[in-house]
Amino acid sequence: MKFESKNMNYIFNVEYFKDIENLLEEQKRIKQEDTEDTTVIDEIRQRNKEIEKFVFPGNILLDANLNNAVDGWHYQSFTLKTEYPGLLIGAGYPHDAKLDEAIKCGFTFDYVTGIPYIPGSSLKGMLRSFFPGNQKEVSEEYALYIRELLKKDGFDVLGLKDNIFEGNDIFLGAFPDLRDKPRSIMKMDYITPHKELEFNEPNPISMIKIKPDVPIIFNFLLTDYTKDDEETIIISAAEKKELFKNIVIDMGIGAKTNVGFGRLK
Repeated sequence: MKFESKNMNYIFNVEYFKDIENLLEEQKRIKQEDTEDTTVIDEIRQRNKEIEKFVFPGNILLDANLNNAVDGWHYQSFTLKTEYPGLLIGAGYPHDAKLDEAIKCGFTFDYVTGIPYIPGSSLKGMLRSFFPGNQKEVSEEYALYIRELLKKDGFDVLGLKDNIFEGNDIFLGAFPDLRDKPRSIMKMDYITPHKELEFNEPNPISMIKIKPDVPIIFNFLLTDYTKDDEETIIISAAEKKELFKNIVIDMGIGAKTNVGFGRLK
């Protein structure tokens, strides 16, 4: 089928499931009769191909310049490109049509524009996880890590953490940067879970991802971290941006980073 909407969020979460009950009944009949009929599988494959071919408009991301939007905040951004095998966002959300070869994992799309994105809250949580926490030994390692990335000693890492994550800084999220080139950026992929030491009859799970070599722009409104006199800057907003960028490059982002997804360069 050809999708009618121009919004991928609507396509993926609504149109993809059009006539789903009829397809489920047809798949059930085919399996009961044990025939070679591939009608339902062919239909699902076509829907998957339509998602892969979908071209996201190049002007969908507004060219933000918020430097002077709010006193004390500085608009900061950086752009990184996805590496192989790609980027998964929101894979934990359900998207199970219970049809053979249907996409089983969810994905995060902006509701209004339909563009894939990393929500600001997810980005904030990921970055926070690499700052010191409650476990002493781990906290010391993370504090050393933050100081090494900033190439600075003698500042309070916990104070910086509070400055960033307790309401001072705003995480605007991350989007594919398609301003210069409208293009298709989605691709089918599969994961095949196994029980430990058991490799019989694997059951591949189909999903979609952002392809390699897609630029992702990360956006923030950041404040300078200052001493109590609020005049002496300890860590500038620009330095925070570089810190965030290096954490993302080091650790990856999104789902399945332990098997290579979410790597950026």
